[in-house]
Amino acid sequence: MKHIDVLQQALAALTGADLDARAVAIEIIARHRHGPAVPRLVALLETADPGTRYLIVKAFGSIGDPAAVPALLAALRGDDMFTRAAAAGSLIQIGPAAIEGLVIALGDDQAVTRRAAAKALGKIPESGSRAPVIEALAAALDDEDAGVRQFAAEATGRLESAEMIDALIPMLRDSSARVRQAAVRSLAAFDTPAAREALRELGIGD
Repeated sequence: MKHIDVLQQALAALTGADLDARAVAIEIIARHRHGPAVPRLVALLETADPGTRYLIVKAFGSIGDPAAVPALLAALRGDDMFTRAAAAGSLIQIGPAAIEGLVIALGDDQAVTRRAAAKALGKIPESGSRAPVIEALAAALDDEDAGVRQFAAEATGRLESAEMIDALIPMLRDSSARVRQAAVRSLAAFDTPAAREALRELGIGD
C-alpha cells in the first residue's frame, strides 16, 4: 500500500467510533510525522476519551510541528498526570518554538503546570535570547511551591546560566531538601568563585 494511502486511511479512522482503529491511526500519523494532521488531532482533543488524548499529545512530539504548541500547553493544565507528562515531553521535542509558551506557563495559577514548564525549559536547547527564560526561572525560584523551585533550580543548572548564581545561592538554605539538593547540583555545574565559595560554606567541594 502506498504511503499516501496509508495516511489517508489513518486520517479517516480518526473520526470513526472504533477506539482501537483510532489508536493505530494516531500511531501511523506520528510515525510518518504528518504535520497536516495536526489541526484534526487538535480538534479531536476536545471530545476524545482520556486514552486517545494521551496518544494524541504524545504524537505531537513525534510530529514536531509548532502548530501543536497551544494544544500542548493547554494539556499541561489537564487532570490526567500521564497526559501532562506526555505534553511536557512533546513540548521538549518540539524545542525552541515552545519556549515562549512555557515561559508564560511559569506564571500559571496551577502548581502542576508551573512545575512542568520549569522542568521543560531546562531541557530545551538554547535558541535566540536567553533573557526571557532566565527572568522567568529567576521568578520561579521564589515560587510558593517547592516543586516549582526545585525544577527551576535544576533548569538553571542545565542551562548553565551563570547570571543566576546569585539567585541560586539563597536556595541552599531553602526549607525543602529537594530544592537545596537541586541548588547544590546546579551551583556545582558553575566554575566561578562565587559558586565555589557558596558550596564551601556548606562544606561541599574543596
